[in-house]
Amino acid sequence: MEERRKKLRGKELLTAGLATVATIHAAHGVYTSMEASEKRRKLVAEGEMTPEEARKRKSKNMLQDAAAVGIAALGIKSAFSEWKEMNEQRHSVKELEQRRRKRRKQRERREKEARQNALVSQNGMANPYAYPVAANAYPTSYADANPYGAVPPPPIGAPPGARY
Repeated sequence: MEERRKKLRGKELLTAGLATVATIHAAHGVYTSMEASEKRRKLVAEGEMTPEEARKRKSKNMLQDAAAVGIAALGIKSAFSEWKEMNEQRHSVKELEQRRRKRRKQRERREKEARQNALVSQNGMANPYAYPVAANAYPTSYADANPYGAVPPPPIGAPPGARY
């Protein structure tokens, strides 16, 4: 269970990293394309480039710009799917944690009931459905101060099968 949780957490972090990189890359592609277009407009406005040459460059770079925007769109789509996958991983980790907490709570409840049942059975009212628990198998204090008093004495005589 712990290994699975660690593995899911690692996958979640890796997916988040990949989604971040894809988002940055896509945004950079769009920004670069827009920057080149702005540069052409500025050169025409300053008179360093004729409108005819700007039109030629625009038609030449239009395909590159469209390709850059298309590639950026694909990058954004893949980034979106990565983010979606990361959220699914996060949801999976949360579900695992919830199941773990629920099982732990149930286990603690059963152990508490078992301790209570063990106490009730010591008081004389035996519960046939009691959960077996070694509450205090070895008492620390004895009524007669003899820890061996509860153990029956060994049989008198030679043990069966003795050679002597």
